[in-house]
Amino acid sequence: MKKNKEEMQKKIVQFQILETNLKMLQERAEIVNQRLDEFQKTREALENLETTEPDRALIPLGSGNFVMGSVGNVDDIIVSVGNDIAIKKDRKGALEILDKKITDTENVLNDITKRSQAILQGLEEIQLELEEMQK
Repeated sequence: MKKNKEEMQKKIVQFQILETNLKMLQERAEIVNQRLDEFQKTREALENLETTEPDRALIPLGSGNFVMGSVGNVDDIIVSVGNDIAIKKDRKGALEILDKKITDTENVLNDITKRSQAILQGLEEIQLELEEMQK
């Protein structure tokens, strides 16, 4: 009987660890989803520059503050490529870089989803084992 109780305690600890891991993955998925949404909105804005050439735009200053400014050139886009490095690209080049970022982000999200599903399956298995032990 004591062995059964010890085994049950181990399963409960395993269950709690998996729950914690699942929660962390869900939080990470939320952050990755936000990033993906931002990339997709940026892509849409870049595409819209092809059909409309605005002469005025809101220029972000940070912390949700903007200033109205004039737009002189919408053909050259300054694109962040990581590590605080930005390069000048034409619209097509900027879209290609953005598409790569979108694809990479979608792959990360798919990986998180697969790992979450595996954890959920593990949680279900442990729960069934615990139910069997209580009979």
